[in-house]
Amino acid sequence: MTRKLYFNQSNKYPFDLGKVLYAAQDFRWCKWDNEWHSGVLAGNLIHIRQVDSVLEYKSHSGADLDVMLRSYFRLCDPIDDIYDQLASRDSYIAQLVKKYHWLRVLRQPDSWECTVSYICSATNNVDRISGIVEKIAENFGGRLDLDGDVRFAFPTRRKVLRVGVGQFRELSLGLDRHCKIITAAERIRDGQLNLSRAARPEALYHKAKGQLTACYGIGNKVADCIALFGLDITEAFPVDVHIGRALAKRYGDCPMPENSSTLSNRKYCEIVNWAQDRFGKYAGFANQFLFHEERENSQLMGR
Repeated sequence: MTRKLYFNQSNKYPFDLGKVLYAAQDFRWCKWDNEWHSGVLAGNLIHIRQVDSVLEYKSHSGADLDVMLRSYFRLCDPIDDIYDQLASRDSYIAQLVKKYHWLRVLRQPDSWECTVSYICSATNNVDRISGIVEKIAENFGGRLDLDGDVRFAFPTRRKVLRVGVGQFRELSLGLDRHCKIITAAERIRDGQLNLSRAARPEALYHKAKGQLTACYGIGNKVADCIALFGLDITEAFPVDVHIGRALAKRYGDCPMPENSSTLSNRKYCEIVNWAQDRFGKYAGFANQFLFHEERENSQLMGR
């Protein structure tokens, strides 16, 4: 059964599904055919396409996923106001907002899967991250089938704990990722890490960051990615090599050193504080405009 999700399309910043899905935020999307995209969201295998101001979608269960999809794509957010606010604060961001008007920060429905995905993101490109996340799902998640498209749900943290370190080690995820994932699941179980978005006011950014970075294998950048995409903390500002390069080139007053490949905790925090002062409550949105522009430039230059 194909469902139709109608939404109010912005005239200034129109939504473009085919670009949003592959903006290197969520790693489980791929093309199904010329029009449809295949993805797994919170245990739902979904085929989706955009026709003007309508998202047409099917799921393996036939469930009504309108609420989840509206949240995921931020279709109810005041995007015009948010992007106008960002543009008014910074002239360079204003250029990028106009250039990448379709860009959205995905509000991912499964903060646990988001956490594991970004644990797996360290020293990896998008294709490798996608491969690792799919490998975990294929080995430990439930099978999903939609119109001959077979995918797998991402395993819950409880399933991960039942599987244990030994079976995870056999996946050869590299960089001791099997231990990092198990440790994160254990800290959630023991109440030391709270990934509940509903119980997390915006003022708790530093508390959330502290809980995340206390986990083995979660550094500042990964923690900020989880905060932004998994916990909907919009002031989170992940700093990776792309962001470091963009800040060094464009902002002379930013405390970004010339060599941004290794940042001390103190320097990283200085940069994030600078970004939050400059871009405000939606610093994470500005971050994604900078990231996308630098990523596009890097691909053009073959870096």
